[in-house]
Parts: sequence; C-alpha cells; structure tokens
Amino acid sequence: MVRGEKMNCPDSRKISEINLFGTHDSLTAFVDMEKVCRCQTLTLREQLASGVRLIDVRLNRKKDGFYLVHSLADCYEDEEKKIPLSFSAVLRNCLDFLKENPDEFIVMSVKQDRGIQSRFFFPAFYSQYIKGNEDKWYLSSEIPTVKECRGKIVLMRRCKVFPKYKKNTLCGLDFSHWRDQGKKWSEKIYPVRLSKTQKATVQDRYGLAPERKWHKCAKPFLDSCRCDGDNICVHFISTAYRYKNESLVRTAEEMNGYFKNYDLSESKGWFFFDFPDEDIAEKFTQGDNYGKER
Repeated sequence: MVRGEKMNCPDSRKISEINLFGTHDSLTAFVDMEKVCRCQTLTLREQLASGVRLIDVRLNRKKDGFYLVHSLADCYEDEEKKIPLSFSAVLRNCLDFLKENPDEFIVMSVKQDRGIQSRFFFPAFYSQYIKGNEDKWYLSSEIPTVKECRGKIVLMRRCKVFPKYKKNTLCGLDFSHWRDQGKKWSEKIYPVRLSKTQKATVQDRYGLAPERKWHKCAKPFLDSCRCDGDNICVHFISTAYRYKNESLVRTAEEMNGYFKNYDLSESKGWFFFDFPDEDIAEKFTQGDNYGKER
C-alpha cells in the first residue's frame, strides 16, 4: 500500500522495471556517533508508511542473534539508546506491514557490516530468520515479477556463501560481488552479475562530495541507464562525504536537492537516500513514478 493506495503495477511487471524508493543505512534513526553514522530520522515503521519499499540492513552477528549497526556504531530501538536494535525487531515490523498490506512487497538489502567477513554469516542468518518461514520471503536468484513477491520480503543478499551451500539453498538475489566504488568519479558503470542472464548496474560513489558526485556520476548514470527485465539499476543518491564540523544532514540536503530537480519520468531503478523528505517521497508515490507501466 502506497500511502493508502494499492500499488498500481501489473502483476507481470518485473520489479527491475519499476522505480523503488529506498533508504541507505535504513535503521540509523537512533545510533551511536550520530554526527557521522546517522543517516535517517524516521523509524522503519515511519519509512514504510511514507512509501519506502527498499531498505538497507547492516548487521553484526552475536551469539544470541543479529543486531543492526552502521560500521562501528550500534543502532537502537529507542531514542535513549537503551535497547539494542535486533534483526528480530526489524523483521517483525516488516512482516506486520506486509500482513496489513498484502499487495505490497519490501526489498531488503542484507550486508554484514561488522566482524570478520565470513561465509558462515548467511547460513546462520538463514537458519535463524528464514528457515521455516520461507513463504514470507522471495529467495530465488532470478528477478521476480510483482505477482511473485507481493506480500513478501525480497532478499537482496550482499554477503557471500559457500558454493555448495548456494547449490542446495535458495539465497536470494546475489549482490555479493558488489565492487567498492568509494571515490571513483568516472561515469563508468559497475555491473554485478546476478545470474547467467541477469545483472545489476550500480552507482555508489560514497566517498565523493555532493557536487562532484551528482554532476560526474549520479546524473550521468541516471541519464544513461535503462532498466529491463534482466537488469536492475541501483542508484545511491547518498554519500558519506561530510563537510568540516557538519553532520551528514547537510550533505544529504545538497544531494537530495539535486535529485528533486531531476525529471524521473524516463528513468527507472532502485534509489537509496539519506534523510529523504516529503518532496522526495512524492516523486515516487505520486504521478507516474511508482509502480506504473510506461
């Protein structure tokens, strides 16, 4: 449900062919080291209510489960930062939303953001949160149609798994070969091979200052990319660049300002933002930009 309206998109449409509104480091409304690690002001519930359908989950595996982090900073359920935010709580919020809105779906990017990068990370995650509840997830490595994922969480996996494990288990859309882009400022497109016939192209120049990122990378990528049933275009409008003595809010305001003036009618893809406001949300939830065939 998009702000009280059923998602207006044909069931046969691939989700790579529609615009999805998302947030970068989605669970950082309450986080340590706010000046450098806070990327959102809204909770997950509030984001979903605003039209967000693409969430970025960064995790740290502990003995008793998985917890939300942003690099070295811990995320919390409450403003007082007394209750560490567990993935169990995040999953519960997502499933509650989908139960209330069965025509909707949520794409969830899952990444290990702390600890030694391990191929045991995903098997443990699967065992604790997916096994026995496979019907709540879309787990195929093939880009789904809208019909195939209504009422489900579409797994966008950014962690590697053993080939043998992957052979015997559905592990979601495989974004594990994501190439770090950092401060690269060229217009070069970086592909991620999802399967033998499908791919994603990603723009994530997270180390660049807003003006350079927008004019040298983000806008040229938006201008040139054309999604289809076998290609997902992923746009990070966010950047980790921070002006001296400023928080990421100023950076986000500048990047979001560029995007607000961009004509989205000819572009498709999945968009990640820091601190998106009402104007950003309306570009996706109003008119022809969200889930409508063109």
